[in-house]
Amino acid sequence: PEEKVPIHEKHGVRDWDDPQGAIEWDRMADELLYVKANGQTSDSHYSHDHLNVQKPIEVDSVVAEEWKKKFSDIHARFAQQGEDVVWVVVEGFLLYWDPRIYNWFNVRAFVRVPELIARERREERQGYYITVINLPLRSLSPEGNYWKDPPFYWQDIVWPAYKKAHNGLFVDGDAEHGTLVSDKIPDLLVLEGTEMTMTELLDKMCQRVAEVAQKDLTAS
Repeated sequence: PEEKVPIHEKHGVRDWDDPQGAIEWDRMADELLYVKANGQTSDSHYSHDHLNVQKPIEVDSVVAEEWKKKFSDIHARFAQQGEDVVWVVVEGFLLYWDPRIYNWFNVRAFVRVPELIARERREERQGYYITVINLPLRSLSPEGNYWKDPPFYWQDIVWPAYKKAHNGLFVDGDAEHGTLVSDKIPDLLVLEGTEMTMTELLDKMCQRVAEVAQKDLTAS
């Protein structure tokens, strides 16, 4: 809810990017535990992404189909061992802030880009809807505002919050170019977004997921 988002001390606006307050961490942790236990989201989970403009992302269809086939085969092998695997993708810009969250992931990846590219993408988005849930009807309704970043928002709020959120992940707190601090999240896969195509990013990520799944199959 908007009222739970912290107010920025200097500018007096909602700080939608502060890692401590931008996410309801206890609620997210409870939801992830529910998903792990039940293989589906809870009745209290909802999304409002459909209200925002989604930019199409093209990937090589041949590569995508190959991975669909490989994961279908992996799924079938788990089924032969009596396990019904549910694949869950958790995506977000603050995934590696709360240890409760990232320690529950079987696979961890972080796609990073330089500040200039990140800023361009943020500004291209222009804005997004903020919503509330109408319980018990579970209908989404706009909170009355289509949020658009004020002129100062990137340099004074967004980027400082991003560096704060990832300070402990990289040497010298350099979230743009720094080397990964190996003992923080040892198996974190860092993908350089400006050095790979979207198809290459997909392929690399799927390779890691498949590797972890194969290990689980062997262990069981």
